[in-house]
Formats: sequence, C-alpha cells, structure tokens
Amino acid sequence: MFNPNISQKMEAQAPQRRTAQTPPRRNRDRFMTTTGKSEADYNAWASQVGRQMHINNLDRLICAQLGIYTVAHLAQLPTLLPEGVESEAQETSYLLENSVNPLELARLWQRVRIDATMYLSAETVLNEYLRPFPKDNFERWGDRNHLGDVSKSWFKKTGIELDVQLQEINEVAPIPVTMEDAIEFVKSWKPGGFVSPLQWQLTHIESRFQGLTTFRIKDYYAEHLLKMTQLVHPALTDTVPF
Repeated sequence: MFNPNISQKMEAQAPQRRTAQTPPRRNRDRFMTTTGKSEADYNAWASQVGRQMHINNLDRLICAQLGIYTVAHLAQLPTLLPEGVESEAQETSYLLENSVNPLELARLWQRVRIDATMYLSAETVLNEYLRPFPKDNFERWGDRNHLGDVSKSWFKKTGIELDVQLQEINEVAPIPVTMEDAIEFVKSWKPGGFVSPLQWQLTHIESRFQGLTTFRIKDYYAEHLLKMTQLVHPALTDTVPF
C-alpha cells in the first residue's frame, strides 16, 4: 500500500537541486565570504594566481627545452667566454650571438632595455620632432645630387621650413642638433623610422630568447628568472660527502 509519509520523507532526504534562483557559489563569493575582503581584493588575488600559473607553465617549457629540473639550474650553466673577451661590451656582443641560456638573455634584455630608454643622440631627437618640409629646403641646405637618397615622405609643399623646425627643436631638445645632422638623418631614415643601436640589440635579444624558449620575453618573466636563480638552493650548492 502506498504510504504518503514515506514518499515525503524520501523527498526531504533527496539532495536539493540548484535552480535559477539559487546559483552556485562562485570563487569570488567564496573568497569574499571566507576572507571578508572586497571584490577588488578578489580580482587582484585572482590576477596574481593566474600570473603565477602562467609563469609555472613557462618554466616547464624551458625545463623541457633544456632538459633541466628547475629554471634555478640556469645559473649553473653559464656560457664560457673565449679568450680576448674582457670588456662588458665584448661580453654582451658574444652572449647576444652565442648564449643558449635564457637566464643570460633575460639579464641582457633587462640591462639593454634600460639603456635603450636612456639612449640620446641627434637621431633620437630628430626622430621624435622632425616633420616633413618643403623639398627645396633639401636642395638649399643639402646636396640635390642626393635627392634620390631621401624618402619622398620627408617632402611636403606646405610643411614648415627646415631651418624653422630646427630652431624650434633646439628650444626644447636636451641636446643641440644642426642642419648637417638633419640632412644626414633624412638621407638615412624615413619619418619615424630611426632604430637606435640599443633598440636593435633589444629586438635581437627578444628574437633569440623566443627562438630558445618558444615564447616571447616579458618584464615579469625576466624578473622571475632572475629571482629564481638568486635563491640559495642547497641541492645545487651543497658539497657531496663522498
């Protein structure tokens, strides 16, 4: 015989299904409930966790590529410099072309990146400030026989006169630039196209790093590599007692 009391009891014991009115608790809700912190705190924490997971994946890629257990071992694999390499410039040049150690390239990248942002020359000033000018200006102050060396992008009939531009540039530039500087610059570079030697080095380092690791170098990962290899790892430094 059907017993309604038993049926009601079984329904009461059955697990409650979630409905549209009772959505599942999300990580954010659990975080805020457990810690008492705000949604902004959760977003910052989640971003940090995601970044660390990404870094761990990149570490695994390097370890797999080089056959090492941890990226900390990179500090134990320096590139041997040949005789005659003594100055920092010589060392940089050699490592740039020959190092197969991502740590060394990351260290180079950090140093060159800082130097590249501080690099200052007549070319960097002109690259930032010089704008197209009338074509006859080049014929007047330059050599018309070299007109073929100059990109047509530099010439604009309604552009500001070259000497006027230089006067205005020298009022704000950190170093002086001359008419000769300007003429040589437009013969060598298109507008906005100047690449400093340090910027070229930086691009080359990035290319070599990606070729070794399969991924592009970023500032946060370069910092991670340097920190990891600066830690003291007993397994790498302890003297074996036999």
